[in-house]
Amino acid sequence: MTDYSRFKCRFIPKEEIWKTADDFRLRHWPSGSLPVDIESIIDLKLNMHIIPQRNVKEYAKIDAYLRGDFTGIVVDEKQYMDDRDRYKNRLRFSFAHEIGHYMLHRYAYEQLDFDTPRDLLEFISNVPEDEYEDFEWQANEFAGRFLVPRNELIKEIDGVVNILKENTLLDLLESDPSRVLERVSPFLCKPFGVSEQVIEKRVRRENLWPPEKP
Repeated sequence: MTDYSRFKCRFIPKEEIWKTADDFRLRHWPSGSLPVDIESIIDLKLNMHIIPQRNVKEYAKIDAYLRGDFTGIVVDEKQYMDDRDRYKNRLRFSFAHEIGHYMLHRYAYEQLDFDTPRDLLEFISNVPEDEYEDFEWQANEFAGRFLVPRNELIKEIDGVVNILKENTLLDLLESDPSRVLERVSPFLCKPFGVSEQVIEKRVRRENLWPPEKP
């Protein structure tokens, strides 16, 4: 049995994570159209399988995980097969997160053995908390930057600023920028196919909020 208590997550500067995500997008999604079709990239570019499996969410408290042999990404069947697409954006981010592990953490998967939800739960339960947090943070940062390209995000923010200007509401950016972001995030997130929480985190991580008044 693998001793996960000895696992160490290598430090990766956020700038390196961003460059990795940008380079990966340019290479595998050169059209730049939004939202990024992450499932096509997994299937056609990486030659991986998307593997629906029952009770992944219930058992391991996750939506998806990357198999240790890199042959595919296992996803919770109930969410993936939902006939109302209620989890579409959530799973888009989850898939991008697992690709983050694929791109950033190959060294780690040499130490790990993820074939079943039980394997993953064993890892989560025994790895040092701070190492696990770094491991997941890095994959999240990759996913956010990959799905929300900085230049496209700036364009969307510029559009919001123009709307505020047309409605003489620019002063709100100074008086209550968090409130404004909360109100506009449902519109900002739509082109990218991500949640409001993801888009709010991106604008702050990219130091784009509050935007400068024109």
